[in-house]
Amino acid sequence: MARYEYVILGRGKEGRDQEFRDWYDSDHLADVARVEGIVSARRLNIDYQKVYDLDVPSYTSLTIYELETDDPAALVAKIAAMAGTDAMPMSDAIEKSGMLQVVASLSKRA
Repeated sequence: MARYEYVILGRGKEGRDQEFRDWYDSDHLADVARVEGIVSARRLNIDYQKVYDLDVPSYTSLTIYELETDDPAALVAKIAAMAGTDAMPMSDAIEKSGMLQVVASLSKRA
């Protein structure tokens, strides 16, 4: 199976970013990490963001999941289908508007 990085740029709703971060760190990372095909999960606080000629929100959170799968799109779809269920409760503090999700594979090691 191939390895991929699933990267999410996100933020909490206005005035609720700390609540969003707390939920993500205490609940959501562990819920997603239990999904078959997820090798690791970590969330980082964004301390600085520079934007070039784009109208994007100020992200506060960078999450990186390492995937092991032959079909990354299907695995991401599985996670999305689980979101909001008992297996993966969601917080209403998350701001989905402007959220960015990317799946990438390694092109070359230095």
